[in-house]
Amino acid sequence: MAEVQLHNLEKRYDNDTTAVKGITFTAHDGEFVVLVGPSGCGKSTTLRMVAGLEEITGGDLLIDGQRMNDREPKDRDVAMVFQNYALYPHMTVFENMAFPLKMRKVAKPQIQTQVEQAAKLLGIDNLLKRKPKELSGGERQRVAVGRAIVRKPKVFLFDEPLSNLDAALRTQMRAELKRIQRRLGATMLYVTHDQVEAMTMGDRIAVMNKGELEQYGTPTEIYGEPASAFVARFLGSPAMNLIPGGIVSEEGISFFIFGKGEMSLKIPLPNQLPSMNVDLGIRPESIQFSVGPQNSSNAFASGKLILIEPIGSVTHYHIEWPDAFGGTLVASVSHSQMVSGQSGISKLGDVVSFEIPSNTVHLFDRDTGKRL
Repeated sequence: MAEVQLHNLEKRYDNDTTAVKGITFTAHDGEFVVLVGPSGCGKSTTLRMVAGLEEITGGDLLIDGQRMNDREPKDRDVAMVFQNYALYPHMTVFENMAFPLKMRKVAKPQIQTQVEQAAKLLGIDNLLKRKPKELSGGERQRVAVGRAIVRKPKVFLFDEPLSNLDAALRTQMRAELKRIQRRLGATMLYVTHDQVEAMTMGDRIAVMNKGELEQYGTPTEIYGEPASAFVARFLGSPAMNLIPGGIVSEEGISFFIFGKGEMSLKIPLPNQLPSMNVDLGIRPESIQFSVGPQNSSNAFASGKLILIEPIGSVTHYHIEWPDAFGGTLVASVSHSQMVSGQSGISKLGDVVSFEIPSNTVHLFDRDTGKRL
């Protein structure tokens, strides 16, 4: 396998549109790297530049230390799995998987061995005589992956390969692809708009927005220390709550002030910050609250419970609170907390007092969106 390096990679079109704006990151040998972001952020264009399906108009692409900018797709030793599988309907599963090897004029006995090995790895060795129309969506996806595996490329590229599957099958295939990647020790670049796929599958995640790389790191790093308000909101379900306000510093201690300034939260920062407009971020699971109006010096604010979403072991509570972006704050409570009565939540319309622990907050510059 191989290391993939992107150095200030750009894609500009003739109409002066820039789809990818100088992104830089390295996928190390054997890593599973996920490119994630909203539609139109440039993630698929980036993958297609790595594959050679889009011309690189700026920067450098290196695979295994070799510059690939001007090499033809067939000379890059990469294999790509597309969203629509791209299987030949008139060929059997065996013939579809064998096709790239036949194009390389590999000997028939070797083709037979490599296809059978890949089919066994994917659990489709009993389907080799069938045609695509006789397969389920998950089986077709396995065939597409198998066609890539038999080539034994340096790098595997996946462009939203699970988007056509139902929710249960997507979950199963996520685990399957990760298992296969570990078995092969393969370097994989995987594009998705689904943040759950990104968090569960990636060794590292490249978060993209409007053609730029917002952050590159492990799922733990990106979730725990988002580099921008965009990353904070995009990764996490429910999204991080953002509260607009300002920083006021007095005698070396910084305070977060929101609303009209009648309430404040002490921010434990190592250095004093200048007065500035900021957004305070708080993950839903970090909010602590109970039923009843604000009646404690520890309570931060009060709001009305307007929506309850039970999601298995966790329940999300939506609290009407004008000081939050969108006028709603979301808090998440585990089943164990509800059983023990720690949350005290009962029904819609309850007045809820909630506390935002200062050691769990994130601060973002209002003007730039960058983490402070």
